[in-house]
Amino acid sequence: MKRGLFETIAPVYNIFVRYQVRSFRTILSRTNGQLFIPGNARILDIGCGTGALAFCLHEMGYRVTGVDASSAMISIAKKNNPGNAASFMVANALKGLPFADKSFDLVISSYVAHGLPEEQRPAFFTEAKRLARVQVVFQDYNKKRKFLSDIIEWLEGGNYFSFIQHAQEEMKGVFSTVEMRSFAAQVAWYICTP
Repeated sequence: MKRGLFETIAPVYNIFVRYQVRSFRTILSRTNGQLFIPGNARILDIGCGTGALAFCLHEMGYRVTGVDASSAMISIAKKNNPGNAASFMVANALKGLPFADKSFDLVISSYVAHGLPEEQRPAFFTEAKRLARVQVVFQDYNKKRKFLSDIIEWLEGGNYFSFIQHAQEEMKGVFSTVEMRSFAAQVAWYICTP
């Protein structure tokens, strides 16, 4: 993924943080019962961006740590973090995160995997697996495509087109189980067991 791009667009990305919070709240309400972790569990949000998902998970009673390779995104996430609801740090999952094995009950990542080159995704999945005690969830695209998403993802330069075709098979090469559930038009949760 092009980290420089996210350093540049972080302020623009933040314009949509309220929309993202509403969207995450909606998705999380539809996934009731899909998170097999207790309240007050520790959650790691990899690729947290401006912190919208981390904030929503904190609202649900979880202890959340957000990491992102973009220092601009983390800077904004900290500003968007009322009452220090979550902790945030700059870190790159592809280079290894500074946490011990099984440090978190759940590791979650939203719309990160599709932006990685196909050859980097196994390392990303493996790092998430290393850190999760109970479950890993990748919120990302399903195979339903929309023209606007196609254009945006093409401009971003990620690997969206390959991801939507091969995501489950790639994850099955790393995790014990992988189940895909769609929760909105293009939104899927890939629920993985370490």
